[in-house]
Amino acid sequence: MSTSTKKLLKAYCKYVYYAGAGNFWFENIRQESVYYKIYNLVSFTIYFTMIFLENLAAIFGNFPEVEKKSAIMFSAIHDIILIKMFFMLYYKSSIKKLNYEMVSVMRDKEEEHIMKKQKRTVVWGIIFYIITVYLSLGAYGIESLRKAIVEDTPFYTVVTYFPGYYDDSILANIFRVFFYITWLYMMLPMISVDCMPIIHLILMTYKFITLCHYYESLRATFEKNLTVMSNEDAAKILKAGCIEGIKIHQKLMFLVEEIHRVFGIIMSLQVCESSAVAVLLLLRLALSPHLNLTNAFMTYTFVGSLFFLLALNLWNAGEITYQASLLSNSMFFCGWHLCETDRQLHNDIRRIVLIGCGQAQKPLILKAFGIQDLSYSTFVSVARMTYSVFAVFYQRRA
Repeated sequence: MSTSTKKLLKAYCKYVYYAGAGNFWFENIRQESVYYKIYNLVSFTIYFTMIFLENLAAIFGNFPEVEKKSAIMFSAIHDIILIKMFFMLYYKSSIKKLNYEMVSVMRDKEEEHIMKKQKRTVVWGIIFYIITVYLSLGAYGIESLRKAIVEDTPFYTVVTYFPGYYDDSILANIFRVFFYITWLYMMLPMISVDCMPIIHLILMTYKFITLCHYYESLRATFEKNLTVMSNEDAAKILKAGCIEGIKIHQKLMFLVEEIHRVFGIIMSLQVCESSAVAVLLLLRLALSPHLNLTNAFMTYTFVGSLFFLLALNLWNAGEITYQASLLSNSMFFCGWHLCETDRQLHNDIRRIVLIGCGQAQKPLILKAFGIQDLSYSTFVSVARMTYSVFAVFYQRRA
C-alpha cells in the first residue's frame, strides 16, 4: 500500500508547524505546548507590529516618493497576507479534517508511478516559489545596502513609520536591519499560507488521475477474469467495482467542495494580490527614468514570484477541472459493453455506468469570489491585462 500522499501532506504540515502557523495535521504528534504558543505569540506580535508601522508609513509617513510608494505597496500586500493567515487559522479544524479525508480516500488505489509524479509536482513547485521569493527579498536587501553606501541614504527595505526617514541614529539603523530580518523570517508562515491551498489542489488532481487509472484497471481485470471464470461472475465483479468507483467519485466531489469552502477566499485574494501588485511593479518599472541592475533584478524577481504563485493557484485549479473532465470517458470504457450475461445484470451495469458518466460530465470549476473561474484561461487573461497596462504607460512615457 502506497502512503506517498500521507507522507507528502504530513511533511508539509511539519513545515507549517515549524514556521509558527500551528499544527494542521490530524494526528496529535506535534502538540502546541506552552512554549510553542509563546513562540507563536511573540513572532506574530512582531509581525503585526511591523505591518502596523507599514500602514502608518503609507498613510502618515513623510518619505521620498520611492519609499512612499514602497510603503503603500507593501502595506497592501502584507495586509492581504494577514487576512489570508487569519482565514487559514479560522478554518484550522476544517483543514485537519480535510487532511484526514485526503489521506484516507483512495489510499489502497494509489499507484507508485503516479505518486512519484505527484511528489515531483509538489516539491519542485514549492521549492521554485520559495527560491523566487527569497531572490526578490535578497535583491531588496542588496539594493538598499548599495544605496546606503553609494548614495548615503538610510537602509530601507520594508518602509515603517518608525524610525523616521531622516533619523540617522544607530538605534534607527538597528531597527531597520531588525525589520528586514523580521521580513525574511515572516515569509516562512506567509509561504505556508500561500502554498497550503496549492498542495491540496495538486493532491486532488492526482486523485482524479488515480481514479481514471482505476477504471482502466477495471476493464483490464474484467477481460482477464473472462478467461478464468464465467461471464456472469466477471460481470458481478465489474459491477461491484463500478459502484465503488462512483462512491469514490462522490467523495472526491465532496472534497473539492471542501477545498473551495476552506481555501476559496485565500485563493481569491491571491488572484487580486498577484494581479494588482504586478501592475504596480510594472508601472514602477515603466515610469522609472533608469534602473540599475539590482533594482531591475529586484523588480523582475518580485513580479516573477507573484506570477508564479498565481500560476500555481490557477494552473492547479484548472488541472482539477481538466482531469475531472476525463473521468467520464474512463468510466464509459470500463468494459460494461463486453458483458454477455443475462439482461437484468447487463442493464444494471449499464445504468450504473450511465449514472456515473452523468455525474462526471458536470463541469467541476473552482471560482474566485464565486464569479471568476480559477483556470488556465484566467491566468492568461490576468497576464494579458497586466502587460496591456504596462505597455500603455510605457508608450506614454516614451
